[in-house]
Amino acid sequence: MPHMTDRAHPAIVPGPYRMLHGGDYNPEQWLHRPEVLAEDPVLMRKAGVNQASVGIFAWAAIEPERDRFEFAWLDGVMDRLHAQGVGVLLATPTAARPRWLAEAHPEVMQTRADGRRQAPGEWRHNPCWSSPVMRERSAVVIDRLAKRYAGHPALLGWHINNEYGGAADGARCHCDTCVAGFRRWLQQRYDGDLERLNRAWWTGFWSHQYQSWEQIRPGDATIEALNLNWHRYSSAQIAGFCALEIAAVRRHSAAPVTTNLHGGLDQYDIRALAGQLDFPSYDSYPEMHGSPGDRDQVHHHAWLGAATRGFGGGKPWLLMESCPSVPQYHRLPRMKRAGVHRLLSLSMVAEGSDGVCYFQWRAGRGGMEKLHGAVLMQDAPHDSRVFREVAVLGRDLAGLSAMAGAATPSPAAVVWDVESEWARNLNSGLSNLPRPRAAAVAWHRPLWEAGIGADVVDATADLAAYRLVVVPCVFLLRPGFAERLQAAANAGAQVLVDGLSAWVDHDFGCVGGGRPGPLRGALGLRAEEVDHLREDESVPVEDPAGWLGAGAAAVQWADRVHVADAEVLARLRDRFYDGTPLLTRKRLGAGAMWYLASGLRPETRAHLMHRLCTEAGIAPCLPGLPAGVIARERTQPDRRFITLMNPSDAPASVSLPTGWTDALTGAPLARVDLAGWDVRVLSGGWPS
Repeated sequence: MPHMTDRAHPAIVPGPYRMLHGGDYNPEQWLHRPEVLAEDPVLMRKAGVNQASVGIFAWAAIEPERDRFEFAWLDGVMDRLHAQGVGVLLATPTAARPRWLAEAHPEVMQTRADGRRQAPGEWRHNPCWSSPVMRERSAVVIDRLAKRYAGHPALLGWHINNEYGGAADGARCHCDTCVAGFRRWLQQRYDGDLERLNRAWWTGFWSHQYQSWEQIRPGDATIEALNLNWHRYSSAQIAGFCALEIAAVRRHSAAPVTTNLHGGLDQYDIRALAGQLDFPSYDSYPEMHGSPGDRDQVHHHAWLGAATRGFGGGKPWLLMESCPSVPQYHRLPRMKRAGVHRLLSLSMVAEGSDGVCYFQWRAGRGGMEKLHGAVLMQDAPHDSRVFREVAVLGRDLAGLSAMAGAATPSPAAVVWDVESEWARNLNSGLSNLPRPRAAAVAWHRPLWEAGIGADVVDATADLAAYRLVVVPCVFLLRPGFAERLQAAANAGAQVLVDGLSAWVDHDFGCVGGGRPGPLRGALGLRAEEVDHLREDESVPVEDPAGWLGAGAAAVQWADRVHVADAEVLARLRDRFYDGTPLLTRKRLGAGAMWYLASGLRPETRAHLMHRLCTEAGIAPCLPGLPAGVIARERTQPDRRFITLMNPSDAPASVSLPTGWTDALTGAPLARVDLAGWDVRVLSGGWPS
C-alpha cells in the first residue's frame, strides 16, 4: 500500500498511527506469582497486543493505607510492558475504593434510594459522587500516579475511572449530602424562585406544592419533573467527578484521556462526559446465541458504536472492552463460533474504533469475574482456540494501520436523546408505545443495512453537516432543538419528525399550544390525539406516489393531525381514520420538514428511508450489495476503506467495481466471496 502522508484525524494516542489491540490487565492480582507477571508481556507480543489498560481496580495495591504508596510493583509492570512494545493506558484507580478508606469514612459509600448506605467493600459501583472525602482522596492518588508516570515511555494515555455509574441506581446517590446539593442545584437552575419551580413542575397537582426548598427530596413519582431533574443533577455530579479526575491528571500530564461508556448509554448524559475527553471509548458485549437474533445484536452494537462516535463529535474512538470468548453475565453464555469474534471486532473498527481491546487479558483465579472470558484463563496453558483467534486478529489489525485516524462518513443522523429516554421512563402513560432508544435503533437499522453512514446524536448536537436527520420519539424538547432542526432543513437537510416526538418541554410540562409545540409552524400542522393500536391491528394507507411502498399500513399507534400548509403525501384509510394525514412534507429553505403520524413495519420504514435518502442525495457507500451483506466506509484524504460483513450463516458473493484491493494483502479484487460470519476490508482510491 502506498505511504500515507495525511490522515483524516490525529492519532488517538501518541506515537505512530496504529490500531490498538489489548485491553484490561490486572497484574495486582498476580503479585504473588512473579513468573506469571514476567510471562504476560511476552505472550502479549505473541498475540499482537500493543496496549494494556493498567491499574483500573488497583487503588488498594497502590495505596494500601492512607498516604502510604507502593509503586515498585507498578514500576516493574510499566517497564516490562514497554520492553515488549506494549503501551499503557494508565487508569485512575477510582472505580473501586480501598477498604481502609470506606471503613474510616463510610460517607464515601453510596446511599441507595431506600436509604441504606452500602457497606465497605460491597460491590464496586458504589461511590458517593458528592463526598468531599472521596473527591479529596481521589485527587491525591491520581496526583501521585500522574506525577510519577507522566514521563514514562510506556504511557499512551489515561483511562479515567471505569464505567461511571454502572447500573442505573449506581449513578445516583441518595445521601443527605447529595440531596442538599440537589436543592442548591435547583435553586441555581430556577434563580432562587421557588414559585417558579412550582409552576414549572405543576406541583398544584394533588396539592404537592413546595413551601420551602428543604421539602424537596427525590422520589415523589407524581411530580415527574422532580425525578427528571434528579437524573440531571446526578448526571452532572458524575460529569463533575470526571472533570476532577482529569484535572488531577492534567497537573502533570498532557497525555490523552478517555473513559469507557457502557450499557445502554442512559445512566447519565454521556455527551457531558464525551466533551471532556480526548476520545471516547465503549464496552461492547453482544449476546451471540447462534440464532437469527445474532444479526440484531451485530446491528445494535453498531448503533452503540455510532452513538459513541456521534457523541464524541465524529472522531475515532476506542472499543475499550469486548470479550474474545464468553462473557459470564449473559443469559445463555455460548462460545463464539468460527469468525464471529473477528467480525464483531472489525465491525467496531468499521464504526470508527481505532482498535479492539478486551476485558480482560488474564482472568483471575478468584472473585466474581473468575469465569468471565479472557484472552488467557487464569494460569492455564495459553495454547488455546481463543488465544489463537486473538493472535490472528492482532495480525489483521497491524495490517490495517492505514485505517487508523480515518473518518467515518455519516451524511445521516438519527437523534436519540437521553433526557427523552429518562422522561419516557418516568412518564405516566404511553407505556405500550416505543421508547426513544428502541425507536432510534429501529430507524438506524435500514441505513446500516443499506450501507449508509449515520451518526447517533443527541438533541444538543449541531445538525448543520447532515443531509438527513431522523427524529424518532424525541419526547422531550431541549432548549434550542426545534430551532436547530429548522436550521438544518433551511440548509438543505430532509428532517423527519414522528408523532411520538415533541410532547413535553424541558420542565416536563406538555408543550404550549399543543403538539408538536414550537415545531408546529415548521411542520405546517398540529397534532390532536394519538390512538394506541392493538398488536393484531393495522390501518391501511393511501400512498399514490409510493413513498411507503406496497402493502404499507399504520401499526402500533396513529396520530390524528390537521394540516395547515404542508403537503399530504399519504393518508390513512378506514371508516374512523379515513383521510387522516399520515406522511406530510413542508419545504423549508433548501430542504424540508417531514412528519410521520404512525408507527410502521420494518419493511415500510426501510422503503421510506430509501426514498428520503434519494431526496437528500445520499447513496450507499457500495451500491448493489446482495441482501444480508453489510458495508461500512471509513475514509482518509487519499483513499477509502470499505468493510464488508456477512453476519449470517449463509455464504454471499459481492461483485466489485474496478479499483478495489484487499486492504490486508494488496491483491486486486473484482469479486469477494464471503463465508458465513466472514468479513473483508477493501481499500481503494477516490474516483477520478
